[in-house]
Amino acid sequence: MTLGEQLKKLRNAKEMSQPDLANLAGIEQSYLSKLENDKSMPSNDIFRKLLTAFELSLAQFLAGFDKNYLVTQLSQIPDIELWLKQQQKSQMLNQRRYLYLCSTMIVIALTLFYAGQSKILFPELQFKYYSEGVVLVGEPKDIFDDWQKLIPRNAGVNIYDKKKIEMTQRQDMKYILSTQFLGQQFVKSLPEGLRLFSRGSDQMIANPVNAWLRVAGVFFFVMGIMGFILERRLYKTAYL
Repeated sequence: MTLGEQLKKLRNAKEMSQPDLANLAGIEQSYLSKLENDKSMPSNDIFRKLLTAFELSLAQFLAGFDKNYLVTQLSQIPDIELWLKQQQKSQMLNQRRYLYLCSTMIVIALTLFYAGQSKILFPELQFKYYSEGVVLVGEPKDIFDDWQKLIPRNAGVNIYDKKKIEMTQRQDMKYILSTQFLGQQFVKSLPEGLRLFSRGSDQMIANPVNAWLRVAGVFFFVMGIMGFILERRLYKTAYL
């Protein structure tokens, strides 16, 4: 669509004759006829008067034009030239924000995938600790393993058997699973004494959160790459 066609279209939409529009815009009818037939280009002042006559904003008036036509033909009018530059600047800013967003998505994707793959946030290795029973006050910490050393060598069989039965009855196995390494052994204090926990066999547990982190990482990575691929198509008119 040309400028003349747009003027004629808007005039007909307003049900105005050429004399009516010319009178409203304060220009000669013959000059308006030249404009509608694309035989002349209006000055900036006359263009503003036409906008006022049609009761349209600049953006509304230019909405139906091909952007190539705006650049090559209508940019001769200062207001349109300024509007085009503003549109270009705004589009370039949006494009930059769009690229930042795509880059951010890729960074987030790599972070999520690494967190899920390395299991750094949600460890799947668990350390297993066990305690055979409560160590009473005054007893050595390893009494359940080395209680035999407490019996004198010359003690009778009855004393040995009695102590063995006592230690067997005192056995009360407790287990602790921890995602943190607490050492080969650690002590937990109790009112009646303490419990010595020793490291047993470690075990791996499947944590679905890590799998979801990897899935989310792949999703954001694909979205970020697709964003870069589509960028040229979305902003092909960014530089008019």
